[in-house]
Amino acid sequence: MTGRIVVGIDGSQQSGSALEWAVARARLGGEELELVHAYTLTPDLDFFGYHGQAASPPVEWLMEFSEEVLRAGAGRVRELAPEMTCKLTSKLGHPAHVLASASEDAVALVVGRRGLGGAASALLGSVSNRLSVHAKCPLIVVGEVEPPTTGPVVVGVDDSPFGANALRYAIAEAAVRETGVRAVAAYTVTHHAFQADPELVARLRASVEAEAEDSITRALDEAAKPGTAPVSVDHVVVEGRAAEAILANADDAQLIVVGTHGKGLVRRVLLGSVSRQVLNDADRPVAVVDLPDS
Repeated sequence: MTGRIVVGIDGSQQSGSALEWAVARARLGGEELELVHAYTLTPDLDFFGYHGQAASPPVEWLMEFSEEVLRAGAGRVRELAPEMTCKLTSKLGHPAHVLASASEDAVALVVGRRGLGGAASALLGSVSNRLSVHAKCPLIVVGEVEPPTTGPVVVGVDDSPFGANALRYAIAEAAVRETGVRAVAAYTVTHHAFQADPELVARLRASVEAEAEDSITRALDEAAKPGTAPVSVDHVVVEGRAAEAILANADDAQLIVVGTHGKGLVRRVLLGSVSRQVLNDADRPVAVVDLPDS
C-alpha cells in the first residue's frame, strides 16, 4: 500500500504523538507524509453595535509560528525515519476545513485527540469530531496514551455497508501490520414484554446472536479481495451496546476501526452514536472509516 498520509500538527503534545504514530505507520506501508498546520486570524467583531477587531498576533507572526512548528515536525520525522519523504503545508484557515481539504486523495488523515486547548488551540478537540464527519479519507485519532505496536486490529461490524467497509479497512491494516483482526458484533434483547417468558427470551437471544454472527460472515464475504494476503479474523459476538462491546474487546488492540454510519445528510449532521462514543472513550488509536465515494 502506497500513497500519502496527512498529519495535522499544532505544536501540542498530542499532535506530536499523532505525528510519531503516522511515521511508524508510513514506514510499514511505504507512504509519504504531508505535515499540515493551519493558522487563523481573529475576525472583525460586530457585537450589539460594537464594531472592532479582537486582539490577535500579526499575520507575519502567525505565518512564522506555523513554519517553525512544521520545521520542528519535519525534524522529528528525520530523527525517526531519515529516508522518509515529508511535505510541509502551512495554510490560513480553520483547521477542520484545511485538514479536510488536505485529506483529498490521501490514504489516511492522522490527528491528535486534542490540541493546545483554550483560545490558543490551533487544532483539535472539537476539530477531531468535525473531521470524523468531513474527512475525505479514513481518519485516525491518536489519544494521550502511547499507542501500542502489537495486538490485533479490532473492528465493529454490523449488517450494513458501513460495517463491511470498516472490516475491509481493518483487514488491510492488519495485513500491513502482520497481525489479525477481531471483528466485534453486538446484539440486544431488551424489550420488557419478553422478560416474563424466559424460554422466549432464550430463543430470541439465540436467534439474534446467530444473526449477529451472520453479519460478520456476510461482511467478510463483502470485504474479501482476490489475491490479498490472508488475515485471520476472530469473530466476537456480544450481548450489549455496540460501543461498549467494541471497547471491552479492545484492551489489547493496536488500532480500533469503526464506520461512520452517517452518509449523506445524516452524516453531515451527526456522526453515528456508536462511532462517536468509541472515538471519545477509547484509550488507543481509532480509525473512522466512511463508505467510498461512488
